[in-house]
Amino acid sequence: MAKRNSCFQRLFIFFNLLFAIVGGVIIGLGLLGQFVYHDSTSEFENQSKGFVVLYLVGGITMAMSLLGVYGAHRQKRIPLIVFLVACFIGCFGLLRLAVPTAMYRSEMEQIMEEKFREVLPLNEASPDVRQLTERIQLNLKCCGLLSYTDWGNNIPDSCLCQREEDQMEGTCLSIPYQLSFFPEFRMTEQPQMIYKQPCLPILQGYLAKVLDILLGVSFGFAALALLGAVMSAVLLAQLRSSTVAVPVLFSVSSHLSKFSFGAHPPKYSELYNEPEKAEK
Repeated sequence: MAKRNSCFQRLFIFFNLLFAIVGGVIIGLGLLGQFVYHDSTSEFENQSKGFVVLYLVGGITMAMSLLGVYGAHRQKRIPLIVFLVACFIGCFGLLRLAVPTAMYRSEMEQIMEEKFREVLPLNEASPDVRQLTERIQLNLKCCGLLSYTDWGNNIPDSCLCQREEDQMEGTCLSIPYQLSFFPEFRMTEQPQMIYKQPCLPILQGYLAKVLDILLGVSFGFAALALLGAVMSAVLLAQLRSSTVAVPVLFSVSSHLSKFSFGAHPPKYSELYNEPEKAEK
């Protein structure tokens, strides 16, 4: 029984060490992201809250895992109880985040589309919206949010198919010269090649992938937190059972070889510490 308890104790310690490594990886991702964005002050300010969240999640995960390792190694009940409560709180919090996200996932894409429709047409939008849209178009190779007609008669340079590979792959669309933003094309009446794919479906695809990753991580960590809580509860039960007093045992004090039918029954002696005699 002691060997079985020792094996379970080592398994619990190994389980928590893995969690501590995961917490360290999360902190490392925060440091890596901070190193990448340190050159751009505006982008770093926008991402600073995300870095703080990574540091908090990684630090709490590592701290609670090390607390579980300490409680299991030293066989301390209080650290294990704290670890048990933290696992239940973490499991509940992750489920509280994941379940509504899974329920309203399709509605998030509709909300995203409604927000984009509010800024149309793009040629009449604010400069910040136009700059952000053009940056998205350059990175994703798309034009417009719902269609290239979102720009009206002023299609920007970010919509142009500048590579021959894109034109050969069929990702470009020829538009009349009247819609071209550049006067040289209007003068020669030469058609212009732009990206035919709008940006909204691409952004919705990225949103779906992010939600899938978020749901997978949330449900996965919730299951691991629940497993950690169960393991700590089992370990606490084992520690409690090991502290229970051993029942009184009896042993035969006389030799069984001398026992006969008519003789007196063998004498028994209780195996327990006899109380000290009172001082006279």
